[in-house]
Amino acid sequence: DSEFDKVVNVLKSGILVHGQETLSFETEFAEFIGSDYAISVNSCTAGLHLSLIANGLTSQSKIAVPSLTHVATVHAVEYIGATPVFVDIDPNTGNLSPESLNQILSSNVIDALIPVHYLGLPCDMPKIKKLIPENTIIIEDCALSLDAHINNKRTGTFGNCGCFSFYPVKHMTTIEGGMITTNDIDIANRLRKLKAFGY
Repeated sequence: DSEFDKVVNVLKSGILVHGQETLSFETEFAEFIGSDYAISVNSCTAGLHLSLIANGLTSQSKIAVPSLTHVATVHAVEYIGATPVFVDIDPNTGNLSPESLNQILSSNVIDALIPVHYLGLPCDMPKIKKLIPENTIIIEDCALSLDAHINNKRTGTFGNCGCFSFYPVKHMTTIEGGMITTNDIDIANRLRKLKAFGY
């Protein structure tokens, strides 16, 4: 009943999307994850797409993605016209293989990496971050890893942005929706404009 009451309160407020409930949710989510900012979006796919744009990636960019992921991860790369570079996964975890990434890096210069924390198990982010050049953009796909952590650091806080899903089959749902986390105020401000049709 309390959940129904909250929905009715939002409907009565006259602001369905960018109202006080959304702002409160963003603040609480950022605090829980351990990021400075959280920006709500309509899906994790939209979060990945906007994160790539907000971080300055373009059609000229090469973006490494794991070979095992939901197609939406690669859709986000294609939405900006960038080139996906596929990295094999570790068959024991389903996550991006640092060894395979290292092989890819020996013959490719990548501009960004989208590690997918598969089925709630975090990628080995400390190892991955040691392998890639310091200026490589990291957009974490956290669609399946809400509250997963490595050494008390939650997924969504290892890269430039982390993208979460609230689709009905996920750990937490808003029926549809997503969230982007970041510690960069400029990126956060860009994302807020982008999600509301601004550039």
